Amino acid sequence: MSGRRAGPVSGRRAALPAVIWAAALAAGCGLPEAAPHVRVIALEPAGPGVAPELAEAAVTFSAPVDPAGLADGARLVLVPADAMKAALDAVESEEGGAGLAQAVPARAALDADGTRAVLRPDAPLRAHAGYALVLSSRARAADGRPVLDADGRRRPSIATFETGAAAGPPPAPALTEVRADAATPEAGGEYAELANLGEGPLDLYGHRLAKRTSTGGLSSCALPPDAVVAPGEVVVLAGGAYDGRYALPAGTRVLACGATALLGGIANDRPPELLLLDGSGAMVASFGAAGVAPVCAEAAAVKRDPAGPDVAANLACAAGSPGAL
Repeated sequence: MSGRRAGPVSGRRAALPAVIWAAALAAGCGLPEAAPHVRVIALEPAGPGVAPELAEAAVTFSAPVDPAGLADGARLVLVPADAMKAALDAVESEEGGAGLAQAVPARAALDADGTRAVLRPDAPLRAHAGYALVLSSRARAADGRPVLDADGRRRPSIATFETGAAAGPPPAPALTEVRADAATPEAGGEYAELANLGEGPLDLYGHRLAKRTSTGGLSSCALPPDAVVAPGEVVVLAGGAYDGRYALPAGTRVLACGATALLGGIANDRPPELLLLDGSGAMVASFGAAGVAPVCAEAAAVKRDPAGPDVAANLACAAGSPGAL
């Protein structure tokens, strides 16, 4: 304060609102001001090409935070991208996200200085898949005040990223056999055969089977997201109405693609053209691309050499042997 002797408070000063008067006194006398709010500095990882063998996902703060809710999964979760809304609802709720079914199992920890919360997944993430790291607006600083986002607002913070290829030997998917013309009911007998001819597992998360329509467009169905085809394994792809009419090798799995008929039905009057698309929409295998497959009446179209190219010379009509190369 100034060394000048303080006189009586004038009526004008007395009329100032109490809050403004207190702030003026604090500024004039050098009293300590409230520390700025803690903010989110960074969320990581973000963007494409993240290794599925993710070591950790983390949130860095500008100052120490309260470990409550961050160490038990209530306010910070890692989820597949399609579960982001469910994650937001959970972490913003009173109960929190600790019991969220879609959350990636992970060990949570707060660094010793309290400025970095870390989630370490218990197992590798899915390859070529999207994920989101979600932090609740209910997270608290060490002094009990809300943690603000990077823009200084009290709202959730989210980082999205996409994984790349898994480490180790790659898979080699191949569509090796297609039956478009089956005995009635056709929905119960149409199928396609998918083989993994590589040395690494083929994770079907995000994969779709597509057919070329009469107009030249693509129509597709999603493959089971939890299915993994082992090296050397052959699976049969069929619609939900598949009736099991074929004798399959022991242990052969039938994966549904389509509510009733495979892809809604494969036309008998033109060459079948099927494509296997990965999670990014890229084609990873084909059968009869560009219309080179034969039209097989009451028979299956097969690849003579399962590992060979998708060309007319390598495709033929045969009795068919689903599940066996």
